[in-house]
Amino acid sequence: MSAPQHCIGHISTPYGNAAILVGRYPAGGAIAIQLVDDDDPSEPLATFSTNLVPYGASVAEDEFCVKTWSENEVLVAPMLATGLFEDTGRRVPSGYVDAPVWRIKDPANVPSAPRGRAGSDRRTAVASAC
Repeated sequence: MSAPQHCIGHISTPYGNAAILVGRYPAGGAIAIQLVDDDDPSEPLATFSTNLVPYGASVAEDEFCVKTWSENEVLVAPMLATGLFEDTGRRVPSGYVDAPVWRIKDPANVPSAPRGRAGSDRRTAVASAC
């Protein structure tokens, strides 16, 4: 993920309590979601998003592709239950799986898009601390 990352909430996972960080991937500028340990924010627990924009996925500035398979499968229901996200119903093929496209519900939690990306003039404030 590219810096800065901002904490937008917390979640209890099978891997421990985590802060939900939002940022942007350097390649393509898509939203990146990472979970880090609440007690030690330098310790990543999971990368919840997957960056499919460089491979042709089309997502809006407030949307991201979700890695719902493998170790992330147990995170899907708790992440939706936070109320921070909604499933758009769209899917993007990625190898043998389809990645759901989710939207960040509160525009204040959407990080600014990098310059040069369509619609990048949209500026939103995000909380810098949880």
